[in-house]
Amino acid sequence: MRINSLVDAAELEKERVTLPPEESHHLARVLRVQPGQEITLFDGRGGVADAAIESISKTAVEVRISNHWKVPPPAVQIDLIQAVPKPDRWELVLQKAVELGVTSIQPVLTQHTEFKPNPKKQERWQKIVLNAAPQCEVRWLPKLQPLEKLGNVIPAFPDYDLVLVGSLYEGTKPLRAVSFSGKTKVALLIGPEGDFSQEEVDAAVQAGAIPVSFGDRILRTETAAIFGLSVLAYELL
Repeated sequence: MRINSLVDAAELEKERVTLPPEESHHLARVLRVQPGQEITLFDGRGGVADAAIESISKTAVEVRISNHWKVPPPAVQIDLIQAVPKPDRWELVLQKAVELGVTSIQPVLTQHTEFKPNPKKQERWQKIVLNAAPQCEVRWLPKLQPLEKLGNVIPAFPDYDLVLVGSLYEGTKPLRAVSFSGKTKVALLIGPEGDFSQEEVDAAVQAGAIPVSFGDRILRTETAAIFGLSVLAYELL
């Protein structure tokens, strides 16, 4: 079993590293690692190191780094912009977005969003992103943006090569009909459980977004996000 542990970037420059308490507890009590076992350290910004466990105590796991290197940033940027759904659905989206290689996650509020802003939720969301990264060997962590109103995000659409809007409204084109050739900065916009309002779709399209459909079936918001990101990952990564 390959073990990945997230650490601060400065730690990768050291010969010996004491892992944070929560990570140490996970390795020692859950994974039951042993001295001499090899693990991989990463900082979420491209820094990676080979290490071996040197000592284990009740409160800390210490490792020795043998070598470290830098992984270049992704050549293609894929950003997810999503109206925040119900908590369990949103947490699933966060996990899968990390696994599917997104560069940025932008939660938004729309006319039909039921989520009520809560600063403590942002901390929990960030923790979910951090916890998802070691499992799928992400070397560049996606940036979790602060919650914004959709209207504040739409003006940035012209900065992208391509912005896709999952929509049920007329005028959509099948996702398979979209050309991804030469695109290196792409965003996927997914609406809430009640979908976007017509005004929101019109504003997105006016800013250059392309409304697309994901087939004949109506997908739940978390399914639409995972499906759309899977297609983008297949086409672009």
